[in-house]
Amino acid sequence: MRKSGQITVFLSLVMLCVCSLVCGLVESARTAGAGWYLKMAADSAMDSVFSGYHRAAWEQYRLFLLEYEDEDEPGSTWLKHMEPYMETHGWYPAVIQSASVKEISRITDEHGANLKQEIQDYMRYGIWDTVAEESEAETLWKELKEAESLQTVSEAYSGHAREAARMERALEAIWKSLESQEEHRKKAAARLAGWDGSGFRTAAKQLKKEAERLPGLIKTYEKKADELAAHLEETRADTEQQRDDLSEGIRSAMEEELASYESYISENGEKRREIEAMLPGTEGNTALIDRAVEQSYEVEEIIDDWDDEDEGDEPDEDALWGSVEAVWDRVKIPELSFRAGLKEPEKQNLLEQIQQMAGLDLLMLVLPEGQEVSKGVIQTKGLPSVIHTEDILKDNFLERILTDEYIGRFFTCFLSDDQKAVRYEQEYVLGGKSTDEENLKFAAARVLAVREGLNLIHILSDSQKREEARALAAAITGITGTAPLTGIVAFFVMTVWALGEAAADLKALLAGDRVPLIKTKETWKLSLDGLLTLGEQEKVEAGQEKGEGKRYEDYLKMLLFIEPAERLYYRVMDVVQINLSRKQPDFTMERCAYQAKIVGTGTGKHLFWLGGDPRYTMEVHTDKAY
Repeated sequence: MRKSGQITVFLSLVMLCVCSLVCGLVESARTAGAGWYLKMAADSAMDSVFSGYHRAAWEQYRLFLLEYEDEDEPGSTWLKHMEPYMETHGWYPAVIQSASVKEISRITDEHGANLKQEIQDYMRYGIWDTVAEESEAETLWKELKEAESLQTVSEAYSGHAREAARMERALEAIWKSLESQEEHRKKAAARLAGWDGSGFRTAAKQLKKEAERLPGLIKTYEKKADELAAHLEETRADTEQQRDDLSEGIRSAMEEELASYESYISENGEKRREIEAMLPGTEGNTALIDRAVEQSYEVEEIIDDWDDEDEGDEPDEDALWGSVEAVWDRVKIPELSFRAGLKEPEKQNLLEQIQQMAGLDLLMLVLPEGQEVSKGVIQTKGLPSVIHTEDILKDNFLERILTDEYIGRFFTCFLSDDQKAVRYEQEYVLGGKSTDEENLKFAAARVLAVREGLNLIHILSDSQKREEARALAAAITGITGTAPLTGIVAFFVMTVWALGEAAADLKALLAGDRVPLIKTKETWKLSLDGLLTLGEQEKVEAGQEKGEGKRYEDYLKMLLFIEPAERLYYRVMDVVQINLSRKQPDFTMERCAYQAKIVGTGTGKHLFWLGGDPRYTMEVHTDKAY
């Protein structure tokens, strides 16, 4: 009896299909798991690579920097960290045979954005109690912008005040020349009346010599007048943007003071026409002088040649010399309808001396007694800020506050106790010079400029101080009322007054004291008498403020606040590189990674495989950033 095997064959085929399906599903799931396992292993290995950050950079500056020798190093290091995962693969056998570094973003890349991100990430934790709100930062930025803009405008126009003073001296030279000519004319007339031909000719020649000087004096005056008018036009164009940065009240007060410059130029046009009108008369006087001198010789010759025996009487000397007097009386010395020059030029010179002191040797003027300037030298070759010179990166207010706070916490300045070879790190970030002394001088000059602008804002806002400045200007010029020259000198007095107070402020700051951002009548220290004394003695007394106001470090932060972002971050990198390279001479920020992307390639192995070679190619991508 035969048995049928159809069912057995059918079930066998069904079981084969089911097993194949199950194995396929299991292999598919295992393959997917192998991919996830490999990705997990790659990311973990990448974490291990980035855990090898530069320890000194973290300890000193809280920066994560992955230092590498060449661009293949992160890939080879990553392969080593992948080995344990390949050895303990379990259900996911695979071998990663090579690694390719597709991209390395260095800390110096992205125009400084990488360093900026690290600083922001660190500073956003645990420091909110010491950082101002964004609205406060915006107000501070506007105040500083206004102070620097006002200082720029006032400095430009104070230079024109000196030009106006030189013009007045040129006018005074013309005035004195006319006075001298009149004296010589009267002296010659007196000698002529006494029939003193020799004395007359001496005085006449002196008059002629002085008259011949007058065209040159007028030309000098015209040159200075043309220069002042041209420079004022340039300054008006150059300071237009700075004027727009001023608040309405300050701009109105400043425009009121600067109106004197326009009036002075306008008034000077009338003076100039009057002065130019003297030239024809001066030329005519020269001809008359020559004629009178020549005629005096003829008179003396007639008298000397007179023969008493032939003529029988004395010559009429009175008539002879009278003919010379008739010519001489036609010599008219021009007169000016105005009095030129400064009544008390020595006070003007003292004010100019203060400006010169602040510009020539600022540190000697404001450095506290007993303090010495560091002689540190910075080797700028190879520094990030030298290599990267664009200015693209931007900060918002809050980001800049955090960055400035970071710089203040980790970098030294003039008042720091750290005895480093290069001590003034914050000043370097601000100035970027190659020596500590140059950086301190640059920072001090910037603080002085800000303080000068803030002080001038106070003066322009204080009607009493403006009147005091006008009174001193009137004493200098000898002109009462609202004459244009007095207005020009008054604004110059205000500018130098603000500068003198700023120098006292700066000396106090460098001594570790505080100075209020905006002065009041109570916190203002320097009187106008004290200002003139400063010009005489060339010595600044610190205007100390105990317990109120801002310190020197705060002013540095405020100045850093308005610096271009990209320049700021690269100079921060400079300082980090300078200090880390002292113990590690070959250290450079250019060889420090912030982010890396690696692609690993290798082979995997199928476990549930009935075909040929069970191996297949695998590729894994991973990236990491601090």
